[in-house]
Amino acid sequence: MELLRTRRGGRRTATATAATATPAVPAWRLRRDPLLLAMVVSTAAVIAAVGGINVIEVFFIRDTLDGSPTVYGLVGAAWMAGMLPGSWLAARLARRLTDDGALVYGVLATLGGCCLMVVLASAVPSAGLLVPLWLVAGAANGGENVFANVLTARRAPEALRARAYAAYGAAVQGGSMAGYLVGGALLAVLPPRPLIALAGSAGLLVVLAFVPVVVRAVRHAGIAAGPVEPAAAGDRVPAAELATPGPGR
Repeated sequence: MELLRTRRGGRRTATATAATATPAVPAWRLRRDPLLLAMVVSTAAVIAAVGGINVIEVFFIRDTLDGSPTVYGLVGAAWMAGMLPGSWLAARLARRLTDDGALVYGVLATLGGCCLMVVLASAVPSAGLLVPLWLVAGAANGGENVFANVLTARRAPEALRARAYAAYGAAVQGGSMAGYLVGGALLAVLPPRPLIALAGSAGLLVVLAFVPVVVRAVRHAGIAAGPVEPAAAGDRVPAAELATPGPGR
C-alpha cells in the first residue's frame, strides 16, 4: 500500500470549471467571406468541367493511343509525381504572398494550367507524350492545393477552420462527382480524343468566366477589414488537406 499515493485536494469547484471553460466560438460563415467563397466556387466549377477526364483517360490511352498497361500506369503516376515539386514550390511562394487576393489568383492560374495541359493532351500522337504533360499538370494541381489551403487557413478563424476545410472539400468532391457523371455520359456518344479536348476547353472557359468574379471579390476584400483571423506564422495546414483532389485526380 505504500506504493499507492494520492493527492487530497477535494473536488474542483464549479467556479474553477467555469474559469477554464472553452471560449466562445467566433461567428463565421463561408458565404460572408466573398474572397474565400469565390475560391471555393471557382475551384468546384472548374473541377466539374474538366474532371470527366478521369473517366475518359483510360479509354483514350488504351484504345485511342493503343498504350500498354505499363504506359497507362506511368501516365497516372506522372500526375502524382508532379504534385510533389509543385506543392513544394507553391509553399515557398505562398510564404511571400501576404495579400490574400494573390493566393486566389494563384488558384485560378494553377487551375488554368491544369486545363491547358489537358487541351494539349488531346493532340498527342502517342501515350508516352502524356507523361511530361501530366507532370506539369500535376505540379499545377499541387500548387492549387497549397494556395487554396493556405488561403482557407488565413481567412477562417482557428476554432472553425475544420468547418472551412470541410466546406471546401465537399465542394471539390461534388464537382469531381459531377465531372465523372458528365464524362461517363458523353463517352457513350463521343470518342475519347474530342472529349479530352472538350473537357480541357470547358475548364479553361470556366477559369476565364470566374476571373471577373474573383477580381470583384478581391476588391471587396480590400475595402473590408481583411481576413477574419489570419493564421499565425507558425501554423501549418493539416497534411490530409493537402491531398485535396484536383481537376485531373
